[in-house]
Amino acid sequence: MIVREFVRNDLPQCLELNKIQHKESNLNHHYLDLRKIANSYLNSINNDALKVFVLEEQGQIIGCCAVSLQQFLYNYSTYVHDCFYYVYPQFRKGRTSLLLFNAVREWAVKNGALEIHFNYAHGAKYGKVEKFLNKLGYNKCSENYRKWVL
Repeated sequence: MIVREFVRNDLPQCLELNKIQHKESNLNHHYLDLRKIANSYLNSINNDALKVFVLEEQGQIIGCCAVSLQQFLYNYSTYVHDCFYYVYPQFRKGRTSLLLFNAVREWAVKNGALEIHFNYAHGAKYGKVEKFLNKLGYNKCSENYRKWVL
């Protein structure tokens, strides 16, 4: 099992991950624009501010994490923000997810980011995800609320 950066040939498998994650998401009532997502993946190639890491086993992509480098609103320091994260359920145990999180951390350090922010908005397993993130040293820092406007 390896983690590596996204390449153009990964696009079909990564888009499949997006479709599955979207179905599980608490945001699945929103339209899923695969062309927009494909453009984001392709724009991550050789991009210092946007990176996609894929988790591959025997030529198959079993997980993916897209992150971007952002500036805080109140100063010029940077943090890493996740855009997308999904690992097939059968591969979530053990060190699999840890490999992706480690790749993101290494990228954050390389880019001088002060923090990494991960959001969780799919499924009903908040407790398991919170426990996993706490084990990795992440702390809950905010709550998100939404209200329909249209």
